[in-house]
Amino acid sequence: MFSRIRAVHIAVNSVQEASSEYQSSFGLEVSRSGEVPALGIRNAIIPVGDAILELIEPLDPQQGPVARFLRDRGEGVYMMALEVEDLDSAVRMLQERGVRLIDADPEARARGGPVFIHPRSTRGVLIEMVEKS
Repeated sequence: MFSRIRAVHIAVNSVQEASSEYQSSFGLEVSRSGEVPALGIRNAIIPVGDAILELIEPLDPQQGPVARFLRDRGEGVYMMALEVEDLDSAVRMLQERGVRLIDADPEARARGGPVFIHPRSTRGVLIEMVEKS
């Protein structure tokens, strides 16, 4: 069902500081960075092989899911994106197995939004399923 890890999203208090550490410690270069107001984050994309690390920082440290994650858990893995061959098949299979999903209902899917595996089904990690392009 899953073919590869597409991305690992890491919540950080400062994208700038974390980017510098990833570069100086591991030799990893940021390919692009900026703000994504629709998601309430500032980010930095770091390619690693055929996947990416995405460092994410809340634009408002008091509001939003990333800010809440940092308050509750501190810096760390916020989410992973896993690639699937066929998103519809993956959703059906997981639903049949009783896996808790987020935004898998037909209305959300019709809007083209992502489908997530709820952290309660994954030992605490939010997983986005991304169809292979």
